[in-house]
Amino acid sequence: MLCPSSVFMPRRGTPSGGECMKVTILGSGTAVPSLDRNSSGVLIQEEGTNTLIDFGYGTLKQLLHLGITYHDIDRVFFTHNHPDHMCDLIPFLFGARYRPSARKKDLEIVAGPGFQEFFDKLMSVFGSWLVPTEYKVCITEIDEGSKKFGLHQVTFKKVQHIEMSRGYRIENSRRKSVVLSGDTDYCQGMIELGREADLMILECAMPDEEKIAGHLVPSLAGKLAQEADCKTLCLTHFYPPCDLDVMRKTVSALYRGELVLARDLMQFEL
Repeated sequence: MLCPSSVFMPRRGTPSGGECMKVTILGSGTAVPSLDRNSSGVLIQEEGTNTLIDFGYGTLKQLLHLGITYHDIDRVFFTHNHPDHMCDLIPFLFGARYRPSARKKDLEIVAGPGFQEFFDKLMSVFGSWLVPTEYKVCITEIDEGSKKFGLHQVTFKKVQHIEMSRGYRIENSRRKSVVLSGDTDYCQGMIELGREADLMILECAMPDEEKIAGHLVPSLAGKLAQEADCKTLCLTHFYPPCDLDVMRKTVSALYRGELVLARDLMQFEL
């Protein structure tokens, strides 16, 4: 098993030179507080840009371990608005007001339908305390489709969790791709997003015998990844009942690609 500070480099299609796309697991845990696993968050870095997918509680501290502050995030994608995927947005906005070092760079937030209304209500709860003083927040709501965001072409599809839930496929100019599910059950949308992806980061919340609606278990995660034919599968979002050895064995019996079980601050280079 990889240690938290290690770098995992997929064997197929890794460039021999030039700047790569770096993907860091900021949180491999869930809503259950843990000393070992932060709640959900993934950082994608390329050519000096920092893209965040989900912002679960504890993410700000994880970013600081990497030398990244509230000044440095360029864009945030949300898979959905459950607390373990977005709670650190609140202290991020609060801290970004701090003077004499207020954030100045505008921030784009990308999420599924209904996020603007949710964001407006969140802001109203805190009065003026989250309102930017020296930058702007732009909310971009997406449904299904594909759009260029900065360096990356991003494809987004509905996934089976809640109405707002969207999965993302992020692809750079060298056609290297990372796919992120957020929370999801087995669904065609995730299979399509993950098709031949270099890296698919897929939630696997519970063991098979404790399946709950809207989440994957090892047998379904393995089936989904095999049908998508992704090159490397990284499983994450482990609730405490998960036995990682059993999970690895179950998934490996169904999925023939490279399998990695996430740990916080694990990195991939594509």
